[in-house]
Amino acid sequence: MTQKIRLWFAEPLPHSESSGHRTLAHRFAIPHDFPPNLTLPEALIRVAGALARILLGSMLFAVWGVYSLRAWDAIPSHFWRAAIILPLALLFLLPFTGLMAGISAMVRAFSPKRH
Repeated sequence: MTQKIRLWFAEPLPHSESSGHRTLAHRFAIPHDFPPNLTLPEALIRVAGALARILLGSMLFAVWGVYSLRAWDAIPSHFWRAAIILPLALLFLLPFTGLMAGISAMVRAFSPKRH
């Protein structure tokens, strides 16, 4: 039994890719959101979308956190303070999801169409 288990870890994993020639761009491909065969305008639009997600998402999180803390401080009862945390956290997901969906829609709208 131990020999069989050792063989599982000793055998090389099968390759799912074809053994054909791969270009340098395919060997060092950028993560899934950026295919290696992007044109310069496409890449600039996607980079701008990624930066917008980071910056606007961070700003939304900061503003939401400040106002959540102000709401927390305005409530005198410890019971109601604890009760309000979960709804505030869940309500944050609505504008955050809308922001991310809006940025994705803008990126798709501004991207050059492939023919």
